[in-house]
Amino acid sequence: MNSLDARSTVCGPLIPVITNYREDLSIDHEAIRENVRHVVDRGVRTGSGALLAAGAGGDFPMLTVAERKAVSETIVRAADGRAPVLVGAQDTNPAVSIEMARFAEDIGAWGIQLAPGYYYESSPEDCYRLFEAVHQATSTLGIMIYNTHWEGHDMSVGEVERLAELPRCLALKWSTARGALAYQRGVERLGQRLAVIDNHGFQVMNHLLGGRGYITHLCTVWPEHDLEVFRLLEAGDYQAAQRRLSTVNWPWYEFRVQMWRRTGAESPVVNAALELTGRKGGPSRLPTRSLNRSEREELRTLLRNIGVPGVRPRP
Repeated sequence: MNSLDARSTVCGPLIPVITNYREDLSIDHEAIRENVRHVVDRGVRTGSGALLAAGAGGDFPMLTVAERKAVSETIVRAADGRAPVLVGAQDTNPAVSIEMARFAEDIGAWGIQLAPGYYYESSPEDCYRLFEAVHQATSTLGIMIYNTHWEGHDMSVGEVERLAELPRCLALKWSTARGALAYQRGVERLGQRLAVIDNHGFQVMNHLLGGRGYITHLCTVWPEHDLEVFRLLEAGDYQAAQRRLSTVNWPWYEFRVQMWRRTGAESPVVNAALELTGRKGGPSRLPTRSLNRSEREELRTLLRNIGVPGVRPRP
């Protein structure tokens, strides 16, 4: 495994796979399998997409470690080697991060997503020690560096470059609070060493500067759209790609931001969108909540306006 392999493998739309629940709030593994197979069957595969298991979009803060493992294994098995899977390994406890990383290696995941420690604000040296410990505790899996600057530590480009010296730190989920110039410098300086995945909403700029993909929750609902955006980016048709992003992804994102102000997790909007298009969504675990009737109707209208196929009529 090297940077060239990573750049050709971890690319395209990166989907944070949601964790579906039954009505009793136990995990609905069959729904997870169905949703993974749906996006993989429609083209989210190695070289044109990747899956993130048990990340924030998969409700990892509301899951036990055993549940995080079970969800991750379900996703890896459902992908069946057709799409790379990265397992969310971030935690306040480094021992849990190591445990999740070793488990991801055991089940055959491509790699893990790992962020600096949080709750206690990380220093650069704390961050490096964490990544070094996880790297030393594993032997084959790739590591995607995740700059979670909203959790108290915003990595500099120099810090990421130091982490990239660890041989299996091969990808970067990139955003920064240091401004657009720092973002651009990061992609330009790291884009040939790491598979840089945009997490800032700068999908076109990221690709222009050497990045390889972007985070998208919408791809769970409508994979064909984000796959076409990636095709346009790869073809260098940046104007067409930006038109699609502006008319589809931006309104979707704005609605999600609106909902975040009411309930904090990333999955309630995705759950509701899946149900509105005839697929399995499900309830939300505390402290979050599902969308209410009026919010679902607003989302139904949005999905129709941006062109999502298969939106069910209002009952």
